[in-house]
Amino acid sequence: MNDSRPATDLTTVLAGDHRGLDRLCTEIELGQGSPENRKDLADHLIAELVRHAVAEEPFLEGEGDLAEAEGLMRELEGVGPQETRFERLLSALVRAVRRHVHDEGPAAVRRVRLTCSPERRAELGEEVLAVRGAAATLPHPDLSDRMPQADQLWPGPGFVDRARAALRRAAGSPG
Repeated sequence: MNDSRPATDLTTVLAGDHRGLDRLCTEIELGQGSPENRKDLADHLIAELVRHAVAEEPFLEGEGDLAEAEGLMRELEGVGPQETRFERLLSALVRAVRRHVHDEGPAAVRRVRLTCSPERRAELGEEVLAVRGAAATLPHPDLSDRMPQADQLWPGPGFVDRARAALRRAAGSPG
């Protein structure tokens, strides 16, 4: 397929996110690696999904797969890979992500395409990419006086909130 949209077009960015999330789900579904490796993959999926959700949420209508995924991410962030519910929660998260990628996500991409001019889509895409680049360097305001900056986005309890807050601060919106 010959796609003439620039790499910074928001529809291109979101569609690329969907492909990346789909690949991560496939890697998780293969079920390979140690429990610790699977926890790392789960944390990576959570981080990528939060990044994507912050960019896409303004174009989604109501509750849906991302809202379901948000609840699952919050449950999963405090569960160790040796716990029996880890795999159950991870499988449920993968299913929610897959539903989003195949159903809700493409509808959001179409909505962006229909409601925004090519110029506006390019601006929004550039903003999303800039926010993602800046977010990794921003400290969480509640932790900045107690934790080294390099450790502030560590996975674990509160990871979803810390990642979301970092992305929103980088975008200049209230966290």
